[in-house]
Amino acid sequence: MINKPQRTRQIALVAGVAALSVIVTGCTAGGASPEESTVLNLWYGFEPGQSDGVTALIQQWDEANENVTVEITAMGPELNPPALLPALSAGEGPDMWVGATGPGQPQAFIEAGLVADLGPFYCDLGWNATLPDDLAALVSSDGSLWAVPNSIESTGMFYRKSIFADLGLEIPTTWDELLANVATLQENGYATPIGAAGGDGWPVTQLLGAMWGNAAGSAGIENTLFGDGSWDSSEYVEASEKFVELQSLGAFGPEPLAFSYQATMAEFYTGAVPMTYTGGFVIPGMQEDAADAFSDIGVFALPNPIDGDIVANESPGEGWYVNANSTKVEESVDLINFLFFTDESRTAILESGLIPAGPLPLDSVDLNAVLEELLAAMGSYRDNGVVPAFLEGVTPGEQFEVTLSSVQAVLANSLNAEELNAAIQGSWQTAKDEGNTFVAGSPPSC
Repeated sequence: MINKPQRTRQIALVAGVAALSVIVTGCTAGGASPEESTVLNLWYGFEPGQSDGVTALIQQWDEANENVTVEITAMGPELNPPALLPALSAGEGPDMWVGATGPGQPQAFIEAGLVADLGPFYCDLGWNATLPDDLAALVSSDGSLWAVPNSIESTGMFYRKSIFADLGLEIPTTWDELLANVATLQENGYATPIGAAGGDGWPVTQLLGAMWGNAAGSAGIENTLFGDGSWDSSEYVEASEKFVELQSLGAFGPEPLAFSYQATMAEFYTGAVPMTYTGGFVIPGMQEDAADAFSDIGVFALPNPIDGDIVANESPGEGWYVNANSTKVEESVDLINFLFFTDESRTAILESGLIPAGPLPLDSVDLNAVLEELLAAMGSYRDNGVVPAFLEGVTPGEQFEVTLSSVQAVLANSLNAEELNAAIQGSWQTAKDEGNTFVAGSPPSC
């Protein structure tokens, strides 16, 4: 199964979302039935009957707390489904939910007073020692912490090791080295050195986002998101020029718009496409889809297109929120603390293939080689700064749509770099003027 990032994971499940509730245990450790226990309602983004490393830990917590029973409502793959805000506003929503952390609905929830401030627990329970400041900033404003980010994801250039070895190619650490690899691959019959999945569009926006992140650095991205920076400033345009150059050189193949993400990954698994840029979310499904080729797959950090430092990238796939009007805030916080801030739980989450926020016990966990390479690549450049892996997760939905169409126009050879950035900045400025950009950047001070 091929997974996609949050803004593409939308299906029409939510009309009956309240009917999908399941209790994680039949009874509590003390023998009390759900009717005799305090019921803690959690809306969680998974399919009915599905389980993962987090749901297994929830069951452990539930069994250890005899007076509380956790009831999970499966929201399907969509984060922040349309049913959530009306339910919370009507006083019928969950005690806690797992949702998106970008602008839009989360900000609407916060402004409506529906989200509990977790700032006091961030300090009192020592969460600040685990949760990096850059991630806390994405879910904070004015010293209040609105969510606990989880399922950290990074992006990188996935490649076929045997092809690189056969052609004597090294992992590139500069942009010129990447272009030289592209040229060598083309000379040896690989018509599509980098699979772009232009038919879907969103995969190649992640490549462009990584190029922008490297070019601007963490300070530049932060200034654009939360300060007076703009997406049409020189460093972004210069990076976009390198992106347009990749297209003009044929790096994405003769027909990049003809291939979907699924088709591109299938070509990558057969070796017809030797490189493709995507996120760590693909790795669990990759083990099944690539079959024997999985051991031949590696991943490296994208070089900086303007020859500066390479920076790490990471984004939370989701955030854990607590209902401000719930009578079970204390129980909700205790569950979050157990899941994401105890060593045993963090190790169990990592072993399940999910990535908790903060320092990781990599030496004590047996990870698959591809995930280990991705984490190692990000770790090696972390001191240079960290930028969001998915800019669509921290920018308005309207801007993502403009980015999507603009990137596809580049792949159709009908848009240049300055036009690309001007279109995106125009969308950003409109959203900013309307107050629809992400309010973040000031986590609690402990």
